[in-house]
Amino acid sequence: MKCSLDYARAHRVEQAAQRYGIDLTVARERMFLRLVAAQGHVLARQPRGNVIYLVRHMRRWILLCISERQRRIRTFLPLGPEAWLRQQNGDRLLVGTVIDATLTAHRQAIRAPLAPPEPTETSDAYRARIEAAVTERIARLRDRRRQDRPRAA
Repeated sequence: MKCSLDYARAHRVEQAAQRYGIDLTVARERMFLRLVAAQGHVLARQPRGNVIYLVRHMRRWILLCISERQRRIRTFLPLGPEAWLRQQNGDRLLVGTVIDATLTAHRQAIRAPLAPPEPTETSDAYRARIEAAVTERIARLRDRRRQDRPRAA
């Protein structure tokens, strides 16, 4: 099993170097995982435990697919301003539009003040509480938008 994980990691490093000119060393992978933990915006959760995050690194937005179970980067995709993302229904959206929509949803979800951490609460527990509240509010906003949208006949 160790051999296959090493091979998969080497393949990711090679792909990142060939496609984007980025040396995705173990230290850089850890740095991106910490960046995701600090400021990653969840775009989608996949059934096999992979989560797609949007992260700002320096001046670029990066789309990362991370295996939550293994805490490994599966896909690393730096996004340019004129890049397109394809939706499940086949429509294409500009990356800027997707980023703006994601950030707007997060801003609206965080708008209401959350209670400060309790003296006995750990930083991980506080972060988990905030993430749960934000995720719940985003879900409510999405449900509200779906209800407001007229259905096509």
